[in-house]
Amino acid sequence: MDTSIIILTKNGGDNFPRLLDRIFSQQYNGSYQIIVIDSGSTDGTMEAARKHPLKLVEIKAEEFHHGKTRNLGADMAQGRYLVYITQDALPINNDWLQKLTDNFADPQVAMVVGRQIPWENTKPPEKFFYYYNFPDYRLVVKSEADNYYHDNVFISDANSAYSKKIWQQYKFSDTVVTAEDKEIAIRLLADGYTIIYEPDAPAYHAHDYGIKGAFEKSLDYGLSLKQGVSRLPKTNKFLSYRIFDYLRAEIRFLNKNHYWQWVPYSMIYEISKYTGLFLGKAGLMPGSPARKVERGDV
Repeated sequence: MDTSIIILTKNGGDNFPRLLDRIFSQQYNGSYQIIVIDSGSTDGTMEAARKHPLKLVEIKAEEFHHGKTRNLGADMAQGRYLVYITQDALPINNDWLQKLTDNFADPQVAMVVGRQIPWENTKPPEKFFYYYNFPDYRLVVKSEADNYYHDNVFISDANSAYSKKIWQQYKFSDTVVTAEDKEIAIRLLADGYTIIYEPDAPAYHAHDYGIKGAFEKSLDYGLSLKQGVSRLPKTNKFLSYRIFDYLRAEIRFLNKNHYWQWVPYSMIYEISKYTGLFLGKAGLMPGSPARKVERGDV
């Protein structure tokens, strides 16, 4: 088996059947399997999965953890490469899988990250987040680089691939609250491995949280920063400059796309994100893994 595609599900909704159809229509020069790990769906996700020749595993909702559950899927995988895509994403092209895994021709490549493009109906503030952090050109990330594109925010398991041989040496953290993708990336880069950002393997994806959801997501990420995820290599500019640059670029984006009516909402949205990030990183407010399971944020 060349590649194992691992999908974690919890009430995947209308997109999940489309995701499976798109994956099974991939034009791939090799063999691949699909592993679905479900943590308590009640909306027909399981029935959709059973219509396809895949491996379906059920776990209890309280057993779900971003790192542990991804490790569970990798342990069962037969492929040389591990591909992760979230239930709310959708590969845009039928060569998505090929474009991701072609990068492993270089044995120093441990991880490949595909581009994420927001859905058309995504709220403007979140849509900007994806356009800002996921460029349309290829990036090669190494630990000795002089600078990093927007703090490497694009490193994400929403659309990614790993060498299983290398994964076996590192595995995902089973303690970090979230951002298991960035945590393992820190260790891979520190040991001299390369991470590729591949824009030619794009997928539609966006969480499109409201203000409360954005705060909670950032709170959990802040807790992960407190646990060590902040060691991911960053740009060489001060934090205040990076925040200012992001907000300035967001206003330009809103203006260019005639979203001026979204400016007040966007500012409140960003304040809620930075507040959650600060509270989480400072350890002033606990996150809730149970909340993530409840809302299907896998």
